Amino acid sequence: MWLNFGRSASRPRVFLAGPRRRGIGFFPRFIVSAEYPSIVSPKLLRLLSVTLFAGTLLAEPSPSPLLPASPPATIPATFWNIQWFPGRRPNASRADENRQIREVHRDLTQLVPAPDVIGLEEVRDFQNASIAIRPLSGFKIDVCSNFPPREGQQEGQQIAIASRLQPISAWAEPWKPGGAIIPPRGFAFAAYQLSPGQMLLVYALHLKSNRGEVHEDMRIREVSMRQLVAHMRAMKEAYGKMGALTWIVGGDFNTAPDEPRFAGEKTIPSLLAEGFTWAWQGIPLSSRITVPPNLRYPAASFDQIFFRGAKLSRVWVANTSPQSSDHRAVNAVLNVR
Repeated sequence: MWLNFGRSASRPRVFLAGPRRRGIGFFPRFIVSAEYPSIVSPKLLRLLSVTLFAGTLLAEPSPSPLLPASPPATIPATFWNIQWFPGRRPNASRADENRQIREVHRDLTQLVPAPDVIGLEEVRDFQNASIAIRPLSGFKIDVCSNFPPREGQQEGQQIAIASRLQPISAWAEPWKPGGAIIPPRGFAFAAYQLSPGQMLLVYALHLKSNRGEVHEDMRIREVSMRQLVAHMRAMKEAYGKMGALTWIVGGDFNTAPDEPRFAGEKTIPSLLAEGFTWAWQGIPLSSRITVPPNLRYPAASFDQIFFRGAKLSRVWVANTSPQSSDHRAVNAVLNVR
């Protein structure tokens, strides 16, 4: 069951929705389940009401979240653009869908170490995101976006966060227009309490592609990143009072800080200016190719992981199958204590 925060014409309201009611909009949605009955604290609600939007969020008082018996010392995380999953293209045949599902399942189960958190891009919807992680023991979808399709498309490209952890809250937000610029998609966010005084905040995103004019695409990504940074500052205010914060930001950025054709782009520098570390720092391009070359585009390292409040133990590109996706999965192990 989901506890969603929506807005009526007069004031914000709280309503319960079944698992098929997955509209997100601007407001966050907090997770409620049978085994985890209520995990939205009044204090957190007050903080979020100030930092996320004007108005008051209403909820019943609730107990503190259940915490793992043995808090993890490391967090393995994976981010993967799985190319219009399932099917690898819009309007795919059932045979194509089943073929990609098998390949994605095979690749995910071969990741070593097995991730605790996975960000997925280009999934069709919540149901299909759940199918993608089905072979992973203990995993569930914590949030999946419901972004509208782009003009001329029948299906949207959604972003999901899955984990074997228990989230305090999780939601997705579309990017807002920046003047005449309307960025596609948005981001997914999940907050986890690893132990008393230790929080993990995870963002998954899929920024504008390079299918348009290069400088216009750069400006669109910059608009998205400004909004993401603003959201992060709000989350620091909200969750910082609950303890130390570890941040992981990953996904398909469609840009890289050392890519000559994107010289002058402020997307990634804006994130680095907030104290984040690029996981690929110091690693040669040949060792971090996430998009192999094809007839139209050269090889690229567009899939990124950034972190703050942790130490990097290991980062690598998984040798995932081209039958799974045109992108390879990126992985990092972070020491959180």
